[in-house]
Amino acid sequence: MKFEVVLPILGFENIKEFELEKIDDIFFKLSGENVSFTLINPYALRDYEIIISQKDKEALGINDDSNILILNAMIIAKPLQNSTINFASPIIFNFDNKKMGQVIPQNAQDYALTDPLANYIKE
Repeated sequence: MKFEVVLPILGFENIKEFELEKIDDIFFKLSGENVSFTLINPYALRDYEIIISQKDKEALGINDDSNILILNAMIIAKPLQNSTINFASPIIFNFDNKKMGQVIPQNAQDYALTDPLANYIKE
């Protein structure tokens, strides 16, 4: 599904549209203009609650009834448990209006930019 970027992904401000593809219940692929990212569902790993500013909610067209998905970018490594997750700046998708963007939540200090996946894998 294609989404219009209304809050750019840091470092990729020139990309105005991305396509989101669900791989499974945990992993997603985000693609646009010769770049792709692996995204992960944070709720499959941990308790995760972010506070989104009113300005970001307005940009994304989010209200209390919005159908949204919150995902986090990963840096994939080998072995997989050495991969890291950016919990501090999630990417939010509004399925109602097909808008998306990366936000810095008001409580970003509660989360790491490079949190190891190994912290959430039960062996």
